[in-house]
Amino acid sequence: MSNLTEELKKLEKIPPKVEVKIKRIDPRAVMPSYKHHGDVGMDLTAIDVEYDAEHDMYIYHTGLAFETDFNFGQFLFPRSSNCRTDAYLCNHVGIADSAIYRGEIKLCFKNRDSINSIAEQEGLKEAMMYLNQSSVTQEYIGGWINNATQYYLKAKNKVFEDAKKLKYAPYQIGERIAQMVFFNHPDVVLNEVEELSETDRGCGGFGSTGK
Repeated sequence: MSNLTEELKKLEKIPPKVEVKIKRIDPRAVMPSYKHHGDVGMDLTAIDVEYDAEHDMYIYHTGLAFETDFNFGQFLFPRSSNCRTDAYLCNHVGIADSAIYRGEIKLCFKNRDSINSIAEQEGLKEAMMYLNQSSVTQEYIGGWINNATQYYLKAKNKVFEDAKKLKYAPYQIGERIAQMVFFNHPDVVLNEVEELSETDRGCGGFGSTGK
């Protein structure tokens, strides 16, 4: 009897299996998986990436699409190793409405130092190096300034070109870029009322519970 009880306890610890449909919309797509037994999130792998200059961000493609039941949500989080980069997920936590969305899962990352600011820094650095290494006469001051400007613009343009070549991308193709978590969620119905119940905290907001 005790052996049966122990076996039942073990079974109670096994979480229920939930089937989620997944489609490779690109043959290069890597099937997500749990790295370790007990992990909450499955890793997503980049199969392609491009730099969006207008919004100064890198768009990563997974080549995957999903379908869930209506009571499950698909959430996308940065991996813990993201702390080794200078980037953040643009919407911090992505929500894929995969009960109704059938498109590819993509993730957008921004660097905390914008490409514009990096370009400005590099441009000024090159211009100052030229100015510090060059002597100038009263007759040549116009050409001296013009040359410094050319160094400045050339360095800036190189940064923008390097950005397109993924030099500043936080992840490269083939790397794991995020983790995907599925949550069971209720279908919430909002009920407007005149009063809410009272609590000890009441309307106490930020910092009201102390440090």
